[in-house]
Amino acid sequence: MGRSYKRMSFTPSSDDCSGTPTASHGSGTKTTPVPRNVTALASLEIKTPLQGETVTSPVTVEVASTHLIAAPELNVPNAAHYHVFVDKVPFTAGGMTIPMDEPGVYHFAQNTLQLDIPPGKHTIVLVLGDNSHVRVPESEAHAVAVDIIVVQPSPAQ
Repeated sequence: MGRSYKRMSFTPSSDDCSGTPTASHGSGTKTTPVPRNVTALASLEIKTPLQGETVTSPVTVEVASTHLIAAPELNVPNAAHYHVFVDKVPFTAGGMTIPMDEPGVYHFAQNTLQLDIPPGKHTIVLVLGDNSHVRVPESEAHAVAVDIIVVQPSPAQ
């Protein structure tokens, strides 16, 4: 089965959503803080790009989760789909509706997404949203983030 890629353009903007990623150990991604005595039921991971990696655009974001993933239009009960925020810190808090048409916010159900991101330092945050685009709470799946540097591709020789 082949992978399908979506290419999307990125335009930085600010928003008033909440949540701030913090550093974690081991996985190469950053997780948001979770209150004591709360255990996440699903894992969420940004496989590529890696934390601190220098890349060229388009940037391929590869993700994985142990949560049931399905496109929202399929209306699968208890399913979620991926949401990527590029340079949107703070981002949408758990239990809040994730914007559908805001620059820098992307919705997808595949494991990969291609983004046209301009050169510079950028933060990519990955969260899950339900069929109604309401962000899954941290107690069900932690948000993860990576910081990357996008550079111009070197000329072909």
